[in-house]
Amino acid sequence: MSVRSTRWRAAPALITAGVAAAMLVLAGPAGAVTGTAEISPEQAGYTATGAQFKTVTASVYLRQPGQYSGEVASFSHSVQLWSSDLVVTLEAQATAAGYLAYTHIYDRSTHAEIPFPAGQWCNPSGGCGPDPVPWPFGSTLTLRISYSPADGHLIMTENDSGSRFIASGAATGQSFTQARVGTEFGSSPWDGSYSYTPPAQYTKVAAYTAVALTSYSGHTATLWSWWTHHKLLANTEQQSGSDWVAIPTDLTNGGANFQTWFVPQSAQGRAQPTLP
Repeated sequence: MSVRSTRWRAAPALITAGVAAAMLVLAGPAGAVTGTAEISPEQAGYTATGAQFKTVTASVYLRQPGQYSGEVASFSHSVQLWSSDLVVTLEAQATAAGYLAYTHIYDRSTHAEIPFPAGQWCNPSGGCGPDPVPWPFGSTLTLRISYSPADGHLIMTENDSGSRFIASGAATGQSFTQARVGTEFGSSPWDGSYSYTPPAQYTKVAAYTAVALTSYSGHTATLWSWWTHHKLLANTEQQSGSDWVAIPTDLTNGGANFQTWFVPQSAQGRAQPTLP
């Protein structure tokens, strides 16, 4: 499966309208389908299945990463779309200077990364350039992946108070049947090789709000909808059943909000941990 480049085009009005539309909550808990919790070697959050997803959107508060240096060396916030061929990831990675935007497309079979056009950072006045601009601590960042099934156009954006990161390319013929939102600790969706030191007690890592998905048919809703949502629990699997890293809370605000928390030493074991 090839991913080919397209010409860059900044369309602030179109992107802003798309984000606003995706954040509409059009479905409540009535009729919501809850699936079995799933395990990831490196991500804690939620995954949605049972539909074809063309957009995934989430906002996250950017906390100071230094407070978690005793648990992990690094972490990111991300939204993802998964097809049978590809995994598309947009992330904001925590650094000492702030959070940096990154895009990744992986071959789902080989786990190899596929080149994707470099992004641009744009200021509120509309000026754009290739030099990375860290998102500041204490701000709220909105991440969004948008896919057009008709022509394969793929747009990934991060927005913070008028500033924007945008990357655009193509991935034709994809059926994205899984969407993910959450906190990542590895270098890829399959990486469980990072080091984790459990804290003394459950510790909040991140708070996600305004999570919204749009199906190929145009239905927009939160994680609570006719599609199925699953908790995603991070476990490095380096030792059977005893390497829990982080887990999500239950959904709130009509299925639009959740948090992720580090799992302490006292909760390590074969059983899936639960927040007290």
